Amino acid sequence: MTERNGFLMKGIGLCVLALGLLLVGFQIIGDGFESLETLFVKVETPVTYRFEKYSQLLKEFVKDSSVDYANLKKSPLLKESMKEIAHISPAKMLDDKERLCYWLNVYNLVVIKTVADRFPITDLKQLGNDPTRRKFTVGGDKYSMQTIQFEKIQPLFNDNFPEEIFLMCGGAMGHPAILDHPVTPERMDKDMKEAAYRWVCDPGNVQFDKYKSRLDIGPFLQWNQGIFEKRFGTPVDFVLSFLNPDAQETISNVTVIKGFGLPFNWTVNDWELKKRIEKARQEREKLANPS
Repeated sequence: MTERNGFLMKGIGLCVLALGLLLVGFQIIGDGFESLETLFVKVETPVTYRFEKYSQLLKEFVKDSSVDYANLKKSPLLKESMKEIAHISPAKMLDDKERLCYWLNVYNLVVIKTVADRFPITDLKQLGNDPTRRKFTVGGDKYSMQTIQFEKIQPLFNDNFPEEIFLMCGGAMGHPAILDHPVTPERMDKDMKEAAYRWVCDPGNVQFDKYKSRLDIGPFLQWNQGIFEKRFGTPVDFVLSFLNPDAQETISNVTVIKGFGLPFNWTVNDWELKKRIEKARQEREKLANPS
């Protein structure tokens, strides 16, 4: 019986080893296909670029700072926009702002593509490991969503202008809202200030309870607090910069508790879903305050 069990254990071990080798083989083959795919991409290297197809996509499917994913999935514009970024490389874009705009647009488009392919998901966490594992062709090379964010965008952020981070839409309602047009150097300053203001003014991101003497901020600023240090010191000081002097004085009081007490809203920034949530909120208000 003991000898038989030994053979059985060896057999199981060999099966596990074979399965592991098979998975590694699939991985190598998959990576090989990815590398082969990029060989057939004709790459252009302009010194400046404006995203024509992506611009059309945003104009048609971004509604009320959210994305109409149901109709976007039926449109050829998503595929055409991905083809657009596949062959445009920023290699010769010498201006930092030009390159930052390029990568911000690429990131936002890749997020939209990732969510659209999984739609009708309602929670961004349903993407699983897509942000780290799934790769897209950009300028003739393969990048994951996470690689674009941490290796391409963040090194280009200017510490003097932390509002730039509000031009990067991660796909959830707790993230900065998606614009209805691409990010461009010409409009960047205006867009980032307006985007930051919208985020701060959203009660889902910033709340002040004067009766409890408490200021609560969403974790998005906590996750990115390093970018606010040079100009503002802390995310709290950044938030205070948007308030009028009286409100600033009140909240700056040492007795006011300040922290990141709000939960992050992982709900997908889908237009129809946003409308349903708003309708439900209005109905709750009517029940709570009958006329």
